[in-house]
Amino acid sequence: MENANSELICQISFESASSMTSVLCMHHRPDDFRGLLEERFPDVTVGYASTNDEIITQLASLQPDAVFSIKGPEFPGNLHHKAVEAACVKWIHVGGSGYEHIQPFDPDKVTVTNSAGVLARHLAETATGAILALNGNFFPYHRQQQARVWQSRTFKPLAGQSLLVVGLGHIGDWVARNAKALGMTVHGVRRRQEPVAHVDQIFPPEQLHNALRQADFVSLHVRASDETHHMMNAEAFAAMKPGAFLLNTARGAVVDTNALIKALDAGQVGGAYLDVFEEEPLPEDHPLWSRDDVFMTPHASDNISGWEQEFARFFGDNLERWIKGEPLVNPVTA
Repeated sequence: MENANSELICQISFESASSMTSVLCMHHRPDDFRGLLEERFPDVTVGYASTNDEIITQLASLQPDAVFSIKGPEFPGNLHHKAVEAACVKWIHVGGSGYEHIQPFDPDKVTVTNSAGVLARHLAETATGAILALNGNFFPYHRQQQARVWQSRTFKPLAGQSLLVVGLGHIGDWVARNAKALGMTVHGVRRRQEPVAHVDQIFPPEQLHNALRQADFVSLHVRASDETHHMMNAEAFAAMKPGAFLLNTARGAVVDTNALIKALDAGQVGGAYLDVFEEEPLPEDHPLWSRDDVFMTPHASDNISGWEQEFARFFGDNLERWIKGEPLVNPVTA
């Protein structure tokens, strides 16, 4: 369910790498890391594209062998797919972990790597903070503060409560690690069943509903795919322990939003933290905005200062491997 290839490497022949002379960086704010690659690789020609027209122009004039791609709301993924279609491009590195925006691609023509793990620890901090805030009644207290209401509330210690991490990739592993440090019982869902030091029990994906029944908190860390689309649907919410909390910092399509709202209305789900949504930006008239049992962030759970440079440095490390004919880190499959 998580990117099973995130720990793997792929071998690029020295012959193909040694002929590489140019890189195209696609990002809506190229000044975020402009100069970083040129300084490190003075013999490599680096170009930049921040609009659709610039992608077309640069692919034609620069003829890049490699592409460093960071998508975002201002520069959506469908524009980046042009790099997949370019005959000159042999390797695409995605700034981020999700790569569904450049699928489909032919792995015999182009190698694709991603930046899974670069921001994992930081996103896990956000998820851990959400668990603490939901459990500690911080959001009801904030509403009371706004209404000038002085009323104390009880909360259960996190130690002894159960967290289910769905997807034990880089991020899920850090979330599990943090929860274990807080004294929680930690369960996980993933295909590979080998033990993890800070996870008490691992369930295979087909036992998701059984795992949900045991959890006080459910944190989602899977990539978007046909398999994970609406993974959290009406049946999944019905399987959850009544009053359990849901966290989604993965992809919006993993959760059936209408089913979640119904589960919240029924009290089956006690509350939710959502960073990602099926439609982004979330429409102004969406019912989630007005809910007291949901708090939201605008796809910003790993939005640390300097994240662009972190991705660029990671790409630079892989670029150095490419030039030397060494294995690349974080290859992904089509």
